[in-house]
Amino acid sequence: MTSALSVYLPRLRALGVYGFALAAGLVAAWAAREHIQARVLELEREASVAVADKLVAALDLPAGTRIQAEHLAVRGIPLPWIASGTFDPDAAGQVVGMVLATDIKRGDALLDVHLSPDAGAAPLSDLVAAGRRAVTVPADAINAVPGLLQPGDLIDLYVSFVHRGQHLTAPLLQGVRVLAMAGAADATPAITLDTSAQDAIKLVAARHSGTLTAMLRHRGDGAAPQSSPSGDLAALMGIDANVAGPRPPVPILYGDRLDTEPAPHALDADAVRLVADPGAP
Repeated sequence: MTSALSVYLPRLRALGVYGFALAAGLVAAWAAREHIQARVLELEREASVAVADKLVAALDLPAGTRIQAEHLAVRGIPLPWIASGTFDPDAAGQVVGMVLATDIKRGDALLDVHLSPDAGAAPLSDLVAAGRRAVTVPADAINAVPGLLQPGDLIDLYVSFVHRGQHLTAPLLQGVRVLAMAGAADATPAITLDTSAQDAIKLVAARHSGTLTAMLRHRGDGAAPQSSPSGDLAALMGIDANVAGPRPPVPILYGDRLDTEPAPHALDADAVRLVADPGAP
């Protein structure tokens, strides 16, 4: 009996060690799984925190920088982390043109304390992108009411002019951005437009040779405009200008005598038949 136990006891001990190791491994796997699931739930809870879109710096900006649109970006910030004095995305128009009083890093939220209180208005040249031109015209030159236009508005310009005896109207410029409005009570209101160099030449030429008309479009309407009709009023109204009424009779001169009777056959309206001798063929 003792000899049998001495034979099987080492085997039982080995099995016990293996069983304990297996149980410990299972417990460890279960604990790791529970830890991973708990971490996943924690991350999901963190991701479910409500956020609000705020204006942030799109790149590192040093103090003294006059803020432009390309300096700004929009970033969702968790509500508990939003500091007072932040700006909503629709306040970008108020921020552009102001001067930074301190350095801010890329991605930092823009605060009102970052802006210099005496920043003043931005020079008009800062609002013109490289390669663009600012053209100022009197408001009445484009038949625009100054009080109805604001900086940032988009307008379409049409020109009416006389060409070869016909009064024509055609599109001149489409989607032109209004940069600024100016004019005192005793001065003619003026509108400054953002155009390309080539469009600036077209606008100046159209002012001297025709009549301009401005049409306001929605700020978000940046799509390419459809081809607009142009031509004289008769063509726009669908009236065939080539259809003419009865032509008056063509006078015929016989020597020194004027015959007002109609010609025996059709003649061109601008032609006059001169006959020096009635007997001539």
